[in-house]
Amino acid sequence: MRVLTNRQMKEAEEQAMRRFGISSMLLMENAALNIVNHIEKNFSKKKKIAVLCGKGNNGGDGYAVARGLFARGYNVGIYPFGAAEGSTPDCKTNRLSAEAMGIPFEDDFAGLIGGADIVVDALIGTGLSRELSPELESICAAVNACGGYVIAADCPTGVNSDTGERYKNAVKADVTFTFHRPKAGLLLFPAKENVGKLRTGSIGIPDVITEGPQLGILTKSEAAKMLPPRDPDSNKGSFGRVAAFSGCDKMTGAAILCLGGAYGSGVGLAVGICTEKCSETVRGSLTEAIIKTAPDEDGCLTPMAYETAKEYINEKTTVLVGPGLGVSPSSKALVKTLVENIRGRLVIDADGLNCLCGFKDILRNAGGDIILTPHIGEMSRLSGKTAAQIKSDPINTALSFAKDYNVTIALKDAVTIIADPEGRAYINTTGTPAMSKGGTGDVLSGLIAGLSAQGLKSLDAAALGAYLNGLAGERAEKKAGSRGVLASMLCREIPKVMDRL
Repeated sequence: MRVLTNRQMKEAEEQAMRRFGISSMLLMENAALNIVNHIEKNFSKKKKIAVLCGKGNNGGDGYAVARGLFARGYNVGIYPFGAAEGSTPDCKTNRLSAEAMGIPFEDDFAGLIGGADIVVDALIGTGLSRELSPELESICAAVNACGGYVIAADCPTGVNSDTGERYKNAVKADVTFTFHRPKAGLLLFPAKENVGKLRTGSIGIPDVITEGPQLGILTKSEAAKMLPPRDPDSNKGSFGRVAAFSGCDKMTGAAILCLGGAYGSGVGLAVGICTEKCSETVRGSLTEAIIKTAPDEDGCLTPMAYETAKEYINEKTTVLVGPGLGVSPSSKALVKTLVENIRGRLVIDADGLNCLCGFKDILRNAGGDIILTPHIGEMSRLSGKTAAQIKSDPINTALSFAKDYNVTIALKDAVTIIADPEGRAYINTTGTPAMSKGGTGDVLSGLIAGLSAQGLKSLDAAALGAYLNGLAGERAEKKAGSRGVLASMLCREIPKVMDRL
């Protein structure tokens, strides 16, 4: 499903009006119907409803909601924030209609809110990019303290629906009805905490092409279509191979987890290239994997590991480097060798990214198809941006780095952003805080490599991998609780998630 920025949404509305003759008043009426129908389906007419209306078109949505509810027999009161003279034309028209119908307009905001069972927030909507005024802050704080069921029209007041920023006293909604398509910032933290349950309501706009980044989220049906097929007439060679340069003497578990993630994806064969000491541990824990012992220096793999493993690398192989690799002169030289020599697909994760920092410019001229999977700290080291800068605008951070260095990137955080050099990106919607444990990223890198080896393009492999990894974490949480999930559990849950899809 497509996701839009505020600018793209405005362009879509303009095209709907200009190309298809759909009036802005009709769009507003359709938007209001989503909220009216929700309230009618879930609440009795005994409930008292307060509708808070601003001066812009979002306020116009609010007045239309009030009209619709009043016409259906609900006890509705309107709080108008601002004079009619300063309102947009459509907002003013709907306001005058509400007045003509005899809907009560309340100047006593505290009294209206205090007695309300349901509050509809239609004060600002999308487009906010600065702190709220003191007066709006006070209103939003009162909404949050009122104890009523809060519905936000398009976007909770005080939230930046492009970047996911949240300003002081932003409204905390129980449900947000966003219109036509989800807005990018509503899917990101910290704004996501204020959104509540996000619902996307149709307002009659046809799908149109808009300028700017092509953003999306995966739905279950879309994810299912992306799954690699399992032909009955197949063998292990039919499903590709992952060759993972992973594991140093001090970090053997990462090698086990990334290989487990690869096998969980359905890949035909997973090969681990490890130090001798690491190999002993991996062989005892993952009997299915082929383990190749490679030369090491001070417990870390050297560039000779690439020569050692060449027999396993062909057009059906996706190479993975980084989980448990360690950071040393020899491991840095290995990562450089792989980037310079790979002609197929290469996934770089964890210490592979830390090794890459000193010579990342070689990515621009790499002959292979490269996927990077950094968390925020690794992205900070790669990009030179602070963690705060990255978290304040993760979508554009990922898109600009992907374009600049000609890579696909999965920027991991509570919400993972996947972007490619062509300006396409996915916002991952699955996962749980229970996955905030060491090793879950190692599983993800193996899963992405496995999907790539089975023929998925880099953007699809990374997006589907993040989606499946998150679903696996959600399933594991149901079994182990919010604190008991271990990364190894994901390896077992991933195939089950795929089968359920």
